[in-house]
Amino acid sequence: MTTAAELASYASSFPSFRNRIINGNLSNPINQRGAGSITASTGYTYDRWYYDGSTYLYQGIEDKNVNNGTYVISWEGAGINAAWKVSTDTTANNGPDATTGFTSVSNGGTFTVNEGTEYSKHLWIRFDGTLANLDKVMVEEGTVATPFEHRPIGTELALCQRYYCIEPGNFNTLMLRPDGFRFVPWFFPVAMRATPTIGWSAFQPDGTGTSGSTTLTTTTKTFLRTDSATTINGNPYFQNPYASAEL
Repeated sequence: MTTAAELASYASSFPSFRNRIINGNLSNPINQRGAGSITASTGYTYDRWYYDGSTYLYQGIEDKNVNNGTYVISWEGAGINAAWKVSTDTTANNGPDATTGFTSVSNGGTFTVNEGTEYSKHLWIRFDGTLANLDKVMVEEGTVATPFEHRPIGTELALCQRYYCIEPGNFNTLMLRPDGFRFVPWFFPVAMRATPTIGWSAFQPDGTGTSGSTTLTTTTKTFLRTDSATTINGNPYFQNPYASAEL
């Protein structure tokens, strides 16, 4: 006979999006930036994870995913400390605007979000300690931690791409305007959280001294273009263009 505990364990094996953390499987992470480790440099390293360069590792859970209620946090790995807070952040791509105001919480412990207006503040989770040991991070509604939720890798990547995406390799500006400028549209894999910041690792001109820029950027697309007229036979391209709408 199937017991209630067995049914609960069976149900927990299905991806139900109960985990508010994105990319919590740190032993097999989404790593679009190609970071050497989660603490390789100051800033965002593995997707959705921000390292302050010395002590703390953060993940911000977007306000649209933060409803009032009780949450339970869990993780694997020894020597790890955790804390949480909710806040309104106005500066993007830099982790929490303020690093004060966090409240400690234990592994398997609970905390309560109770804002006057739901979905108005980000929920920040902070870790410190032996960060190399951190794995299988979960933040879910409820009072009892459940087994780690393994979502399909394609699903996890799409969740990450709401905040950051990259087009590896060379992105050629194939379209030639009548004025001699070249451009190419880039449609993002998913709609991004906000209008993203666009960058690239390098711009390869065609020998006429052109430089690169973007125009008409929205949450779903941008146009990469040259900043001056190019030769008909030129082939300027952007290397590894990326779009970032991180918290």
